[in-house]
Amino acid sequence: MRLYLFRNIFIGFLAVTAGLFLCALVSMTILGRVAHQLEDYQTVAREQALAGPSTVVPAEIRALDGLIKTIHRGQILVLLCGLAGLIGGLVAMVVASGQAANLLRRLKEATQQLANVVLDEETPLVTAASVDNLELEIRKMMRNIQASQRLCLDASPLTRLPGNRAIEQVLQDKMAKDERFALCYVDLDDFKAYNDKYGYARGSELIKLTGEIIYRAKDLYADPQDFVGHIGGDDFVLIVASEHALSVCESIIEEFDRAIPDCYDEEDRDLGHIECTDRYGIVRQFPLMTISIAVVSDSQRQFQSPLEIARIATEIKDYVKILPGSNYLIDRRVSSRA
Repeated sequence: MRLYLFRNIFIGFLAVTAGLFLCALVSMTILGRVAHQLEDYQTVAREQALAGPSTVVPAEIRALDGLIKTIHRGQILVLLCGLAGLIGGLVAMVVASGQAANLLRRLKEATQQLANVVLDEETPLVTAASVDNLELEIRKMMRNIQASQRLCLDASPLTRLPGNRAIEQVLQDKMAKDERFALCYVDLDDFKAYNDKYGYARGSELIKLTGEIIYRAKDLYADPQDFVGHIGGDDFVLIVASEHALSVCESIIEEFDRAIPDCYDEEDRDLGHIECTDRYGIVRQFPLMTISIAVVSDSQRQFQSPLEIARIATEIKDYVKILPGSNYLIDRRVSSRA
């Protein structure tokens, strides 16, 4: 890359030099022709003056002498300007090459730093007074890469959605910025029975389907930039603006209830339930799966931490799950914020 850059600089210098030399050559040629014509005219005028009475006076001959000298000086000046431009271009090329070499060196070092970014080493913050724009951009890029690495390591391998660490970070950011939000804690009812009955593979497909349903509802009825996370298993989190929570929850329930019967075998679908052994070893009938959503909003109450939000959402979710069918419940309790 360095050789390619230097070659381009040198070619550009040669092109500029050739153009400058051509202009100087043309200028000197034109001035030389003018001077030659004036000298011929001066010679003829002198001969006429010596031969006898003439319209040419000595003052005009002297003026021609001065004009010819001025043209010769102009030729010298053009030549000097051309030489000065050549030397200046050479110096500029050397300076540009040095700066380019320094830039390439720093970019190489930055590339090595980016390649060696690890999660255990936080990229230090710097001020604009201590570094230039290039280093600031590089450090910003490194911090973004580190953040992306954390999200990737924390993401669910099944749904590719970010996990607990990202959920906590989003909540902390919104609380720090005093943004109004609603956390929707989504959980499937009787998923374990379905997983035991149909196996891990079909259970995983159902988890992926649920994540897609939640994501579509968010895109349709909330800001596309809002957050969807996967806590694990059949538990999801959706964080949207408070005013969008109702529409999003209704959309999730409507699409899930419409899609879930197709996830069962025809016989079980016709019966409306499956038979499976519960955690106590007793064979029971479990209805077709439903979905429960607990919504916690900070629009009317003050929270101290993401852990407090998670605790309240879990309490509401446990209550919603005992209700028949698919349901959502928005916590409307009021604290000092109202």
